[in-house]
Amino acid sequence: MPAIQNQQTSLAVFVSINGTELTNHNRTVSIAEETNVSDVETSAGRLKRFYKPNKRSLSFSFNYLPNNGDKTADGRVARDFIENLVRTAPKVLVNYKDDPTEANKQFYGFISSYSERIVRRDLPTQCTYYDVQFNIEEV
Repeated sequence: MPAIQNQQTSLAVFVSINGTELTNHNRTVSIAEETNVSDVETSAGRLKRFYKPNKRSLSFSFNYLPNNGDKTADGRVARDFIENLVRTAPKVLVNYKDDPTEANKQFYGFISSYSERIVRRDLPTQCTYYDVQFNIEEV
């Protein structure tokens, strides 16, 4: 992968999708984990609790996100990459860090929702800026 001129290496990589680093440009992220348990009463009157694997979800919100990665603050991929994933990738591999001191966590998921709104078209630079929101849920 070629070196990107304006990429700041001091920024910790927080999220990568399918091995590609996602930009930190005006991004907010919410991480949720759904606990799946079921309580069953046995014929003897005892209560048993069964734990199923927890499902994680990430919700992303970008403000003023350019369509090209060369216009982002850190030089990483931007709206065009995300929009292409929505159209073509039924399953994505997500690597993320919710704490900079911990190891990466990963899971396979799918993009459950996506919305975008054009904020500005910059004709001299041929760049379009968007507000983008999308969610990834664990399979």
